[in-house]
Amino acid sequence: MVQKWLDKIMKESFVTFLTLIFSTNLFCQSQNIPISLHQEQQNQQSQVQDQNRQMMQQLGYSPPPTQQEINSNWQKQNEARQHAGEQQQLNSQQQQRKQLAEVLYEGQRAEPSLNKEYWNAPGFNEKTKSYSNAFNTIKDMLTGKKSLSVKDAYYEIENAWGDDFLSKTEYDNYIKKSADFINQWLFENGYDIKNNIAQQYGLQKFMTDTLVIGKKKNFESPNIPQVVHLPFNYDYQDYKAERDYRSYHVMKTLATGNGQCHNLPLVYVILAEALGAKAYLSHAPIHDFVKYPDNKGNIHNFEATSNWQISDQWYKDYLYIKSTAEKSRIYLDTLNKEEMVADAMIELACSYKQKFGIGDGAFINQCVDFAMNYFPNKDANIYGWLLRQKTISVKLDRLLYKNGIKDMNQINTVPGAPELLQQLNAITQKIESLGYQEIPDKAYDYMVQSQDNKGKALDSMQTNNLQKRETFITLKNEK
Repeated sequence: MVQKWLDKIMKESFVTFLTLIFSTNLFCQSQNIPISLHQEQQNQQSQVQDQNRQMMQQLGYSPPPTQQEINSNWQKQNEARQHAGEQQQLNSQQQQRKQLAEVLYEGQRAEPSLNKEYWNAPGFNEKTKSYSNAFNTIKDMLTGKKSLSVKDAYYEIENAWGDDFLSKTEYDNYIKKSADFINQWLFENGYDIKNNIAQQYGLQKFMTDTLVIGKKKNFESPNIPQVVHLPFNYDYQDYKAERDYRSYHVMKTLATGNGQCHNLPLVYVILAEALGAKAYLSHAPIHDFVKYPDNKGNIHNFEATSNWQISDQWYKDYLYIKSTAEKSRIYLDTLNKEEMVADAMIELACSYKQKFGIGDGAFINQCVDFAMNYFPNKDANIYGWLLRQKTISVKLDRLLYKNGIKDMNQINTVPGAPELLQQLNAITQKIESLGYQEIPDKAYDYMVQSQDNKGKALDSMQTNNLQKRETFITLKNEK
């Protein structure tokens, strides 16, 4: 109750405060009030605003940005756009030379993987066996030998990595328990549990709000206890999974109650799958989100990271999405269940690369080549193309290092190098034709900061983003 009261007070106070500022400006203009008095009133308002911001910070809230901060953020965004524009202006020859220089630079670093075929070492196949098993299971889903399941596909990926947060039984039980909770909450609040838009509402409330069930009994569960479910928080500590790759995992989010723009949308679509609701995963540059249809078939976007309903145009503006990228369907598309499972196979290749490197490239190419068949035009997955590009560039990198090549003009003297370079150029051109462009890291950082996410206030109390946290709390029966 206290938390809700504080939320209500803070929201109402800022609406009132903004209204006062707006009305004061209009009044000054219409009544010809002297500028000096107008300025004095603005100074007083500024002082009150600063006091309100300090009070919000003391209460653990993130205050809205000041005008100075807004201007600064827009300046940073414009600088990032300018940088992206400059990158686009490079002609194909300059891009080739730049990319080749980067490849040579990698070779000059003399990494261990360049001069040792570690994938041929004894025991390597045994180490990677879990990935082969996961590939076969996901392949069976896509070929109809097993039922399509986004839930099971992502369990296979994360189990292949190892050091799981949950066992398979715990994982399955958590998802069933969550779906049962959402259905019970919908029932107790008078919603049709088979209505898709009601299911979406229940899902969104489940992920972003504190909910209670057990206040109203039903015929099937007359003895259901009162249970509280706590909302998921944003993982500000490791949202890029740089400290621990498992920060990307669905099981980590279920076990700890925190996640980011990769696993929170996946939790949403997996729970939707368990409820029988329609929901799709959608990609944007270094970001994922949810799309879902209403009862009339209109598609809506949902930000599982911040409980926002955001338009496609917003993503285009903030994440530099070209119209070509939308048209080619690498971004802002609605991935159906088959495509989400195929996307999981490409993610399996990403996980393999993160743990073992490219290796000889066979496993990564196997995943990408098979999965790509299930996307529009057999090419509408940018992560698959980026993996292909990385695989070829590493092979070229190793070949140049092995032959002691440090000058781009000497590449044609190495057997096999011109062919690899030709493949690399072809893949790069394909990636560009799909509308892909690199965006600065600060573009995503700005997007994270610009969203009023309540998890940030809670994050200050979070000691370890990998620490397990019970999100279901059973209340004691009142006597």
